[in-house]
Amino acid sequence: IVVYSWNKYCVTCAKQKPILKQAKKDFKDVLFLYIEHVKNKDLIKNLNISFWSTIAIYKSNEKIASAVGLTDKDEIYSLILEGI
Repeated sequence: IVVYSWNKYCVTCAKQKPILKQAKKDFKDVLFLYIEHVKNKDLIKNLNISFWSTIAIYKSNEKIASAVGLTDKDEIYSLILEGI
């Protein structure tokens, strides 16, 4: 599972979105969840995500990797692959 914390005013998020949109097509067996950070504060807090532009990878209900502010496609894909 890929959990993506974003905000509509975030420039970094705007760069990440098209990459994650393509990743959703490329990784068909991965569930992508987009959570608007400001509107879902309780959920974000429960997931222990502190920043917009956070990509967190979960496997078997455990967070196994996360990164803030990645905008390079290869780095984002490498992060996703950690959960496969």
